[in-house]
Amino acid sequence: MAYQALYRKYRPSRFADFIDQDNIKKIIVNSITNNKISHAYLFAGPRGIGKTSMAKIFAKAINCSDFSKNNDVCDKCDSCLEANNNSVDIIEIDAASNNGVDQIRDLKNKISIVPSNLKYKVYIIDEVHMLTNSAFNALLKTLEEPPSYVVFILATTEFYEVPETIVSRCQCFNFNRISIESMKKRLRFIADQEKIDIDDDVILEIAHFANGGLRDAIGMLDKLNSFTNDKITIDIYKSINGMISQEEIVKFYEYIFNKNINAILDMVNKVSEQGYDFKNFIERIMLLVRDKIVDFYTKKGEITGDVSKNVELVSVLNETLNKLKDAVNPLVIVQIYLLNYIEKSSKETKDDLSNFISQEIKKEQIDEKSVTKVEKKNEIVEKKTNKVDNNKLYVNEENKKIRVNNAMATANISIKKELSKKWEKISDYFMDDKFGKVAQLLSDTNPMVVGTNYLILTASSDGLINNIYSNLNDVERFISSIYHDISIVLLQDDEFENVKKKYIEDKKNNIIYHEIEECGKLVSEQNDLAEQAIDLFGKDLVDIE
Repeated sequence: MAYQALYRKYRPSRFADFIDQDNIKKIIVNSITNNKISHAYLFAGPRGIGKTSMAKIFAKAINCSDFSKNNDVCDKCDSCLEANNNSVDIIEIDAASNNGVDQIRDLKNKISIVPSNLKYKVYIIDEVHMLTNSAFNALLKTLEEPPSYVVFILATTEFYEVPETIVSRCQCFNFNRISIESMKKRLRFIADQEKIDIDDDVILEIAHFANGGLRDAIGMLDKLNSFTNDKITIDIYKSINGMISQEEIVKFYEYIFNKNINAILDMVNKVSEQGYDFKNFIERIMLLVRDKIVDFYTKKGEITGDVSKNVELVSVLNETLNKLKDAVNPLVIVQIYLLNYIEKSSKETKDDLSNFISQEIKKEQIDEKSVTKVEKKNEIVEKKTNKVDNNKLYVNEENKKIRVNNAMATANISIKKELSKKWEKISDYFMDDKFGKVAQLLSDTNPMVVGTNYLILTASSDGLINNIYSNLNDVERFISSIYHDISIVLLQDDEFENVKKKYIEDKKNNIIYHEIEECGKLVSEQNDLAEQAIDLFGKDLVDIE
């Protein structure tokens, strides 16, 4: 028998096989048990976490004749056996390669044909966001009123690329990334079943590498198993994958805050010499810093340096990632950005850093114009860290809600795509005398919802949001110079997730969003006394003159 890849062999075949998707499982199982099956579903989430597998099992479950016995597919009845053998009534469509209007029209023509053997005919459209606008329009009417025996299951990794007209016609489910602990247990189970001798620290490394995608993790285990029949150790893992171990990532984090320049340079040189992926290296440091900050606030865990320095480090690492996309020499980019961060946090290393940067610039034969840009860049970054003044910002929460509402009310996919293209080139303005500072601030944000005159941006920290609000007029002037006049509102990532969930729920309940007139300024500055009065009595009862 031909060898079967591990990720296919251990792909979930029953609802019980899924991990870290409990809420979704419960809703789907209850809907089947209570015979409340919708005509269309939308599964959204990162790659490799089980969206398509869940769709296939769902298709099998609604046709299973013995489902009610144990709230799961039986895998024994005629319907289950046929579904397992590529039934003609369960149709999978890859929208990435079949994204035209002609393919959707062909689907519409065949929908009227009743199922051959099963109770329901199920259409699973993977990567649905890849459909063209014309294809989406062709799908709309069919998706809204399909025959009673037809169920659509759409899957996407890019939820906000799917038109709202499609979203509003579906029951939507957001799939979670698989946790590190759950992934470790699953990998250990597979290793034991396949008699793969692998160290626990390698399994931990694979779990970190996969970044929540179980399919990628199992694929990596398969790759390591193909490399050797002996025990899989951390050295083997590192040698064939071009990876730095998690232990070394933790050490590197400590080097940064201990200002150990020599150790930092040695590690970065090692990454370069051994052909490791700089992008993955920087991303893993970012994840570590994120975990440190979260643990500090939630579990009172240890953190090196103060929280603000860790937040600033995440911002620097993110900026480094953006620069790596077009870097001719990634080594120099990583060295200079990390050492520049250390320079700002400690004057003691300034002379050593200046000498190093000068040597690297000469080594790469950067011309005089480029040197000027580097100096300007450092000047802009230094200005970025300076306080605006001692007053604290006051954000009008009511106006904030209004701007979020108005962005949602006028959201438009084509407008978002247009602005996103501008956002990708925002680094071109880093050296701009007028807008360099705000361009750098905005480079760490993501445009999530774009309306006619409103824009929702997400940011990873309160510090970055406050910094942008401190320069709101300049920020909006900059956006108008590259796009057009538009009012912005900033949300933290978690805050935006809640807004998104509420919007989806409102859509299901046919709640229509309308534009609302703003009341006053979004952001103003209040002195400490005014802020205390607002805290004591509430902003509705306090009149600031």
